[in-house]
Amino acid sequence: MTPPSTEREIRRRRRYAPSFKAKIVAACLEGDASIAQVALQHGLNTNLVQTWIRKAKRQSQLPAVPDFVPLPVPPSADLPTPPATASEICIELPSSQGTITVRWPVAEAAQCAHWLKGLLG
Repeated sequence: MTPPSTEREIRRRRRYAPSFKAKIVAACLEGDASIAQVALQHGLNTNLVQTWIRKAKRQSQLPAVPDFVPLPVPPSADLPTPPATASEICIELPSSQGTITVRWPVAEAAQCAHWLKGLLG
């Protein structure tokens, strides 16, 4: 058993160059590896690396991610038909010229069934 040491070991904080921090942040944002993996590869604490990423975002060193991403809207001919309401039956029949949509009131479901049986023969 070793006697307790009366002298305390003095630990000094490590200091990292801004270029090294930027390299680590960039590696984390590439998406090839997780933040934890990048930190482990470089002998760093994951929380420290996450702090560097947050600071970089605050200092606008990272490209801004837009809050709104516009998506292309298809022409009106390609838009889907609106869904049927609860008060109607909606039957979609594919054909070589496109989809045929038939809407029938729920109150007349018996006539719809009769028509559909005649159609399917």
